[in-house]
Formats: sequence, structure tokens, C-alpha cells
Amino acid sequence: MDLRLVKEGNAFTVYAIEMGKTLREFLAALEKSDLKEHDRVIARLDQLAEHGASRRKDEFNILQDGLYEAKTAKGSRVVFFYEKNQIVICTHGFAKKSRKTPKELVEAALERKRIYQKARQSAEKIRIIISEAQGKPRRLP
Repeated sequence: MDLRLVKEGNAFTVYAIEMGKTLREFLAALEKSDLKEHDRVIARLDQLAEHGASRRKDEFNILQDGLYEAKTAKGSRVVFFYEKNQIVICTHGFAKKSRKTPKELVEAALERKRIYQKARQSAEKIRIIISEAQGKPRRLP
């Protein structure tokens, strides 16, 4: 299993699961199509890393079974869950087009969470991908 370091902050270290349509791919596509919205998503992830999720429903929301979403006003979402040692694991990002978060996207996030937890409990090695600009994180999964 591969995890990509997204951001290390004072409150949390944020990682993204590298499986299927990844958070990195979502952000890259968003950067090309709507730079301001991309920057809003990055700002929300920075907020999560530095201070944790706020209680404001327009910024963060509880989905189900330990899943949460970071939100922007224009509809971009990043689904995540909390792990031990002040770690946040992002499952994926998407542009919300309906009032309710689509069930298939929640199911995909739950499946990725299950796969991650199974990898953590087994002897499977979790590889951390770090960009050249990032240092080694203090908190590891």
C-alpha cells in the first residue's frame, strides 16, 4: 500500500491513499480547470493539518463510519478519516454535483479505508511517498 504525504502541520500529518483515482490526480485536474478552486482545496487541507477540522458545516462534515469530508463552497470535496498519532488519511477528492454526497463515492472511500486498515493490521509494508520539496514527516502511520 502506498501513501503520499500531503501536508505536515502542527495538529496533524495528512496523507493520501495512492489507489484508484487519487487525490493527487483530482488536484492536478482541478489546478488545470479552476486554479482558484484548487487553491481553496489546498487551503482547506492546510487548515486540517495546522488546526484540525473546524466544527463549521460549510468547511467540514461527518459522512459515516468514521469518514469526514473537507468542503469548499463551490462543491469540491476531499474525503478523509483519522488514524492514530494525529494522522489524517485522505481517500480521494471529487467535485460534488448534487445535494447529497453520492453513495458510490462514500462506498469507495469506505473500501479504501478497509484496505488501509487491513494493511496496517497485517505485515504488509506501507510505503510513504514524499516529494523532493518535503522533509521526512514527524508522524508516520
